[in-house]
Amino acid sequence: MSPEVDPDLLHIGFHALPFEVALVDETGQIVFANEAWKAFGKANGATHDTYWIGENYLTVCRQSDDPVATTVADSLDALLTGDRSHFRLEYPCHPPDDQRWFLLEATTVAHDETRYAIMAHVDITARKQAELQRDTRIEQLETIVNVLSHDLRNPLSIIRGYTEQLGTAEADSDAVAAIQESTDRMAELIDTTLEFARTQGVDDLTQVSLVTIAQEAWDQTPTADASLEIEASLSFVADEHLLQQVFENLFRNAVEHGGPSVTVWVGTTDSGIYVEDDGPGIPADKRERLLDRDVSQDAKTGLGLAIVRAIVIAHDWSFSIHEGRNGGARFEISGIDSIEEV
Repeated sequence: MSPEVDPDLLHIGFHALPFEVALVDETGQIVFANEAWKAFGKANGATHDTYWIGENYLTVCRQSDDPVATTVADSLDALLTGDRSHFRLEYPCHPPDDQRWFLLEATTVAHDETRYAIMAHVDITARKQAELQRDTRIEQLETIVNVLSHDLRNPLSIIRGYTEQLGTAEADSDAVAAIQESTDRMAELIDTTLEFARTQGVDDLTQVSLVTIAQEAWDQTPTADASLEIEASLSFVADEHLLQQVFENLFRNAVEHGGPSVTVWVGTTDSGIYVEDDGPGIPADKRERLLDRDVSQDAKTGLGLAIVRAIVIAHDWSFSIHEGRNGGARFEISGIDSIEEV
C-alpha cells in the first residue's frame, strides 16, 4: 500500500511548477492558483488583489469578448458539466511589444463528490518561433525554386530574339556577344539562386553602388521604350547578384503593368532605397495581398514580388509598397545598414 502524501507537500509541489496552474470548482470559481500564476499576473500588470482567486473564471473569459477566451470558457464549461474530460488549446497572447504563445491543458478532477477542473498554461513561445522560422525557410525555398522558371525569362527572351537574327543577314558580332552575355547571366542566376536556397542567407556581401546595380539590371530587362531615371545614389553592403534580381523583378513589373513607355525612378530614402513608376499603381487593398506569402504561389505579379521579398528579408531589410508621386507604384526597401553617400 502506497504511503499517503502529505497535503503540504502537494501544495509546495504545485507552487514549484514553472508554469501557471489554477483550479476552478464546478461553478467556474477559481479556488487555487500557484505562484507561477501570480508571478505572471504581476509581470503583466495585474491589479486584482487575490489574482482572481474567488472570481468566476467562466464569467471573466466571456466578458473579455475575445474568441480565444470564449472557446476556453465553453470548453471549461463542458469539463465541469461532465460532457468532456480534457481539452487543450494553443493560443497567442501578444503584449504590445512582444509575441508570446501558450498551451492550455485542462482536465477534470473529483473530490468529495464535487467536480473541479485543473488548468495549466505553458509558455510555448520558443517552439512557435522555431515553427515560424521553419515556415519562413520553406516559403523561401518554394519561392527560390520558382525563380528558375521566372527570372530566367528575361535572358531567355533576349537569346530567342538574337537567335532569330542569326538566320538573317542582320546577324553580326554584337548579336553573338549579346547571346553570350545573356547565357552567362543565366548561369549566374542559377548558381546564385541555388546557393541562396541551400543556405537561406546571404554570404557573398560586397560594397555595391545603387546607380551601377540599377543600370546593370535595367540593361538585362526588356524595357521597350521605357525610361530609367536615377535620382540619387549611394553605396551599401549587399549580395550583388541577388540584389540585381531584385531590381530586374521590379523593373519588369513596372514595364508589364505600366506599359512600354513607362518611366521608372530609382533613388534613396532616409533608411534605404526606392523604385517608383508612373504606371497605374497598385490599389491599397491589393498591396497587402501582394506582400502575403501565399499570393506568390499562383500569381505572376505576386511571384515577382515574392522573390523580391525573400531576398530583402534575407538581407534583414524591410519591403513595402506605396503610392507613387503620379499615382504609380512605389516600392521601398528600408533598414539598409552601412549606407554611404556617393
